[in-house]
Amino acid sequence: MPAQEPAEAPTSPPHDRPRATHQDLPKEGASPHAAAPRYQIDDGLLAAEQMSVRELMHLETREALELARARARNHRYPDMVSASAGPGGEALKLIAIYGVGKKLLAEVRVGARPQVYLRGQALPLGEKAGPRVYRLHGITGSCVHLERRGEAHTLCLHPSQWAGG
Repeated sequence: MPAQEPAEAPTSPPHDRPRATHQDLPKEGASPHAAAPRYQIDDGLLAAEQMSVRELMHLETREALELARARARNHRYPDMVSASAGPGGEALKLIAIYGVGKKLLAEVRVGARPQVYLRGQALPLGEKAGPRVYRLHGITGSCVHLERRGEAHTLCLHPSQWAGG
């Protein structure tokens, strides 16, 4: 009978090595050198994995910034539909409509000032009546109807924003 050569133990890739568990930690009060770890750390592999994660995070961040910059260049405010500037030179922008059923709030930017209108109340929250204040006439569907000095303005959300896109 021919002699058999001893079989080599299969080697596992570095990522298949056993990982440390709470059982591998020294007991409380024991010397940190009392128990030898049952695993081996490959510093090169660990560093490579950490670098891969960092590179992916950096790439995703860069892509998100590029997308945001492109949107800002091409569509000054993609989530808002603007009305032309009113007689006072203030542009109106509908930012959002919030709420459920008849309890709706509309957030409108008047020039640089955000205004919040509550359905059923003519004046924006925290404002007093005056010649420069836009009055709410109604919120219907995705539109807000405002009036100032006898001039009506209708602001609507863009349909592409309804699906979160």
